[in-house]
Amino acid sequence: LARLGDDDEVFDNCTKTIVNQVDEIKRLVSEFSSFARMPAVKKSMGDLAETAREGLIFYRAAHKNIKFDFKYGPEIPRFPFDHKQLKRVLINLIDNAVAAVPADNGEIGIEVYFDEQQKAAFLEVWDNGIGVGDDDKLRLFEPYFSTKQTGTVLGLAIASTIIADHDGYIRVRDNEPLGARFVIEIPVSVS
Repeated sequence: LARLGDDDEVFDNCTKTIVNQVDEIKRLVSEFSSFARMPAVKKSMGDLAETAREGLIFYRAAHKNIKFDFKYGPEIPRFPFDHKQLKRVLINLIDNAVAAVPADNGEIGIEVYFDEQQKAAFLEVWDNGIGVGDDDKLRLFEPYFSTKQTGTVLGLAIASTIIADHDGYIRVRDNEPLGARFVIEIPVSVS
């Protein structure tokens, strides 16, 4: 202790480190609280392709260096889903894709379609970025697991919870020839 008292710079650095760590712990607790209190799903009839298009508009304008591709099937029925929460999932997936693609020739695609046999709507987000390692795929949707240095560490865990609240599934697989492809599947009861 006498050593620290003699060296003000070491003491100041130690104090800053402690304060930064306390702030980081506060941020994590805040994120965890938000994750634990996910808002209830409020479904209303909607058009999944239109929701995806709305989520993409901002990114096309903000990232002129990235090529965005949007495809949707004309046969997608309207069905009840939480428009706000699914847009939140889409924004998270596009954010991750933007961070993963190369700056000079990045490509991000969104595909929305309906599978009549499975009675399910699909929303896929793919990119030509760095992809997701096989070991990371197993943990990608767990709270506090991230391959990124910045941002919250709950994005994909929240996305997974939102999709589960819609009785659906979210998966990640390799995109060909490179990158990642996130596939969301939501059951649709068509009357």
